[in-house]
Amino acid sequence: MMISLKEMWAAIWPSFRHKDDEHLNTYYTFHDYRQLWGMGIFVLMATALLPLVVMTFIYYQLLEQSINSESLLRTERVTSNARRAVTYFLEERLAALTFTVNEMSYDRLTNPEHLRDVLSNLKLGFGGLTDLSVIADDGTQVAYAGPFNLEGKNYSDQPWFQTCKQHGACVSEIFSGYRDVPHMVVAVKSLYPDESPYSDGRFFILRATLETERLIQMLASYRTGEHADIFLVNHAGVLQTPSRYYTGASNRVTLSLPSYAERTHAMMALDAGGRSVVIGYAYIDTKIASTTFILMVVKERAAMMKVWLELRHQINWFLAVSAIIIAVVMTLTSTYMVKKIFHADHEKARTMLMAEQNCRLASIGQLAAGVAHEINNPLALINETAGYVKDLFLIEERYKDDTEMVEHIDSIIDAVERCGTITRQLLGFARHFDVQVQPVNLKRMVDDVLSFHKKEAEYRNIAFHVDIPNSIPLIETDRGKLQQIILNLVNNAFQAIDNGCFLKVWAETDEAEQVRIFIRDNGCGISKDHLNKIFEPFFTTKKEGKGTGLGLSITYGLVQKLHGNITVQSQTGEGTTFVVTLPVHMEKEVQS
Repeated sequence: MMISLKEMWAAIWPSFRHKDDEHLNTYYTFHDYRQLWGMGIFVLMATALLPLVVMTFIYYQLLEQSINSESLLRTERVTSNARRAVTYFLEERLAALTFTVNEMSYDRLTNPEHLRDVLSNLKLGFGGLTDLSVIADDGTQVAYAGPFNLEGKNYSDQPWFQTCKQHGACVSEIFSGYRDVPHMVVAVKSLYPDESPYSDGRFFILRATLETERLIQMLASYRTGEHADIFLVNHAGVLQTPSRYYTGASNRVTLSLPSYAERTHAMMALDAGGRSVVIGYAYIDTKIASTTFILMVVKERAAMMKVWLELRHQINWFLAVSAIIIAVVMTLTSTYMVKKIFHADHEKARTMLMAEQNCRLASIGQLAAGVAHEINNPLALINETAGYVKDLFLIEERYKDDTEMVEHIDSIIDAVERCGTITRQLLGFARHFDVQVQPVNLKRMVDDVLSFHKKEAEYRNIAFHVDIPNSIPLIETDRGKLQQIILNLVNNAFQAIDNGCFLKVWAETDEAEQVRIFIRDNGCGISKDHLNKIFEPFFTTKKEGKGTGLGLSITYGLVQKLHGNITVQSQTGEGTTFVVTLPVHMEKEVQS
């Protein structure tokens, strides 16, 4: 069977109170079941979800720390390898120049043909050299071998010349120079030999120009990943080799320069765009000459953690779906448990209310019996005296024609008769019934009761509708009491409806072996203020002298005696429906 949306909503957002149950509020154990329901859901969810969320958070922290450590270690390893390669590249060429200048005399080096042979041999042995030249101590280039015509140029104002002059060797930054092409210089200083006319402490410099493209390709071979970058900068932050992502104004790197360290390091930082990056760096120095190069390896942290982020995304989805399922199960469980408690409390409240009503009716019954007994004797005396006086007036000739006096006496007798009727009803209300059980045909009984009102119904044009199926079994109950119950309710309905209205009586059974009798009219109805009082003795909404207020109280007592129940539903201006529920078979202890 498909569950309707209304039932689904009631399961998720139950209503624990109805306006019709407001008179039971004082008997409930808990007065705010919605708060109890909410607290139950909160406690269940906190118990189930809080450990899950905390453990997931701790797991994320540990995993992220582990991945960060691994990222730093891997970046540091790549930087260290690149650092060794660059250092070896420079040291190898500086050593070649040192060997050359130590093994060959100044005269041979300044010989152009011999210098070209040396350049050719260095290219074959090491590669990466563009040209080779000899610089005098005044900065004048005295010999040159290479593709450019630079012989006679003076380099005395060049930084690399001053550095080499001071420290004996140098590695320049990448610059354009006279050739207007980016290049870098490695140079070593040597003294003139003793037999030379310039041996009085003067020196010359052997300089080689290196191909920057080879250095750039070597660095690029250490780039791993799409978002990785590797480049050289000088101590002022000017890029010496191209950077893919971090080139700023005036060819400066957009990252902050790391502080000096003798060894290779890696650290976490933020780039100019606020992205988290892992930076590995190393200050480049050779064994022969120091440099101004800083090697930097930069990797975008998100790219390095892509696999882990995807895994975390999947875990988050799984966690979210699990949390939703747990929340739904916890809500339904809390709803089911609180509804069970509420229904049990509701039945307890109804039972307590019925017990209170029964006690009140019992007290009123005892009081009514006492009052009726005390009133009956004076009433009998008044009735007999009034009858006697009336007989005297009818016998005596002088009062025989005094009709006014006779009417007054008749009024006294009528009033006494009405008082007698009330006291009899009081005694009937308080009397202990003796139940005599016998099989009763409900349909036949209803027809008999309605036959009492057949003439009145025809006169007032009131329609009867009786729908009692033949499947209704014989009811084992007290025939007389059940007949009085139906008769009281039908009388009550006839007093409530106007001419031309209808009265409907039908019955049905359920699996609990109970029969329910419905008596419905479309009369004036009962207001909500009076609905909870109609079974109380002497309560009536009829005009004074039109009712005693005991009919429904007696009916209520009869139904209770038959081990049944009576309820009423009414809407002002639309009509009233009484429902009498009786067992099909009365139990023996009830019969006694």
